[in-house]
Amino acid sequence: MQVLNLTRCTTITRKTELASSIFSKTKGLMFRENLDEGKGMLFMFSREGKHSIWMMGMRFPIDIIYIDSDKRVVGIHKDFRPMRLHPKTWKISKPDKKCKYVLELNTGVIDNSATKIGDELEFVF
Repeated sequence: MQVLNLTRCTTITRKTELASSIFSKTKGLMFRENLDEGKGMLFMFSREGKHSIWMMGMRFPIDIIYIDSDKRVVGIHKDFRPMRLHPKTWKISKPDKKCKYVLELNTGVIDNSATKIGDELEFVF
């Protein structure tokens, strides 16, 4: 699946893994060495909510896009860093508005695709 930004006429991902089961959403990108260029992971929830992301077991920073049920960007978190052993590094990213989808990307993809809050996205299967 591709994720396109219709507002900016840009491609956000060329290939996107889906995380829709409890197991796949819990595991996410944990323990991976990296995320290949052009790829992302889309978390799909059954209903809108303030779905949060944490970086337990992550080895690289990511960009996060929070998307509502109309596929509009409602939140952005750039360069979210992995947790370390010290509790002060244990952070959770949570949107200010409700979302139905959360897209995890390599750091820099949000800037490279010019994605902004309010943009309309499309999922192309």
